Amino acid sequence: MTRIAYLDCVTGIAGDMFLGALVDSGVPLEYLIEQLKGLKIDHEYKLSQEKVQRNGQQATKVHVKLLTEDSHKNHHHHHHHTPARHLPEIEGMIQQANLPPRVTQWSLDIFRQLAVAEGAVHGVAPEKVHFHEVGATDAIVDIVGTCIGLDYLNIETLYCSALPTGGGTVRAAHGRLPVPVPAVLKLWESRQVPIYSNKIDKELVTPTGAAIAVTLVKSFGEPPNMILEKVGLGAGSQELSLPNILRLWIGEKVTEKKTIMST
Repeated sequence: MTRIAYLDCVTGIAGDMFLGALVDSGVPLEYLIEQLKGLKIDHEYKLSQEKVQRNGQQATKVHVKLLTEDSHKNHHHHHHHTPARHLPEIEGMIQQANLPPRVTQWSLDIFRQLAVAEGAVHGVAPEKVHFHEVGATDAIVDIVGTCIGLDYLNIETLYCSALPTGGGTVRAAHGRLPVPVPAVLKLWESRQVPIYSNKIDKELVTPTGAAIAVTLVKSFGEPPNMILEKVGLGAGSQELSLPNILRLWIGEKVTEKKTIMST
């Protein structure tokens, strides 16, 4: 049996939404916490989950709470951000974390894609990219955690819907940026991702979400032929006009022989 999954991204995709969908699909949070300890950054964050409502629908929200936040929540002039890391350092952390082989490879590939996109935007080599938002602790947890979850659920092939562009502007390390942010556009361009506007002027696809999708997804568009076994619902942080939920459809790939037998 070939286990496949389809990302239904009506309101986009972000790393924490994907983590939420995986936990909702049966990946134990304790397993994620245990596996992530290998990265040796567990003193920088705390992982938790809760059930939330989005436009009347229940979904799982996974929180990556940065432990450095508390000291300056009310003091905007103090900038105790999580460490900004470069690609070689992140690669070293992943390689030494004793993760399952697929998880290690997927995580390295995603960060490499992200560094190439950010590098192209800023005109620097991927190794020289100074990860701000992207190299921050929560992005590392989101990316590696997502790979751990996909491996745990034994997903062999990942598919994804077309992605909504979003709109408006968002605050970033270099000031305000138009949405989709430049790195997301670069990532979409790298895989010729089908995109459309759902008329929601918010950041719907984050660089982390885009990097995971363009690296791991086999093809974008319509759902594949599959026998649906489970749907995991991962909540986003924003309240939108549509339920802000990433839907992960998990099931068995339907071969042509099976289709003929069932008719």
